[in-house]
Amino acid sequence: MRSFKNKSGTINLVVLFLCMVFTVQSCHQTTPVKPSAEVLKHYRQFTGFTDPGEYSYLYKNLPESTEEVCNLIKKQLIHPFEARQMKDILPEGCLMEDEVLPVVSQMLEKLIERDSGGLTMDRKPENRLVVGCYHHSLLLVSILRSQGIPVRMRAGFARYFEEQANVRFGHVICEVWDTDKEQWIMVDPDRNFVNVSSNQFKSSSHAWINFRNSQLPDVDYTSSIGEGAQAFLYILLLDQAFVLSDERNYWHSPAFLFTDDFSVDNLTADQLQVIDQIAELMQKPEYHLDKLRRLYDSHSFLHAYKRSLDTYYDELLRD
Repeated sequence: MRSFKNKSGTINLVVLFLCMVFTVQSCHQTTPVKPSAEVLKHYRQFTGFTDPGEYSYLYKNLPESTEEVCNLIKKQLIHPFEARQMKDILPEGCLMEDEVLPVVSQMLEKLIERDSGGLTMDRKPENRLVVGCYHHSLLLVSILRSQGIPVRMRAGFARYFEEQANVRFGHVICEVWDTDKEQWIMVDPDRNFVNVSSNQFKSSSHAWINFRNSQLPDVDYTSSIGEGAQAFLYILLLDQAFVLSDERNYWHSPAFLFTDDFSVDNLTADQLQVIDQIAELMQKPEYHLDKLRRLYDSHSFLHAYKRSLDTYYDELLRD
């Protein structure tokens, strides 16, 4: 940096230089970089899980606002926790249908079987599907992609009940690309929340990185697979699959998470290094899709093991 003999002039030049550096750094930190056209196209495409198949006609003339689509979804689906309060009017044995409806096309088929009127706001509770947050998000992704909107599923930790129960629970929501704002908007079709804040829903990478740095808040972390480190890993790897457009069923998880003696201490240094790298890349996944795919493909311990939902819970509940 050039300076002058005059002390006052030198100081002013230094101050100007530092201000320029600070301004550049601030812009770098606060201005998001728009994902490439290729990435956005990637999130507009159906997958085997989200393709409506022969039932695509059901998507004709649906609302185009995300809020209205979420309202419509809640008239088609009931969360199992909500179903417990409605068991008197629901068909016997229909308190959880996740496993028998693993993809959107089968969900739509079952909805038509119960009410041929299609995706209607008038669907009676007994004619809805009883499925969890994963399926709510799967249907939202399918509908929005049919409208040409980039959207992806995300797994993380919701803080909805933290104040009452001191818990952050593993949860699946969606990120919808807002063309006008040029940013991802978090949407929770299960809870019917639009514009979920990053304070309400913590990312999988945020939880794992804080865990590794011993910077976790004094709350419980839980998921359908377990608590603590087991929950962090489960949600992180599920989230990785989602951003790669592998919207795999949540009960299809890496086998190492189900070992009797599961502990982070049992992972090798190399395995932990891979997981740490995944967490870092997942902070801005759209810029690192190729790297995330290579990490998954080249490390077999990350690969999901396809199990039935019964087997999933059997493994969780065994002594």
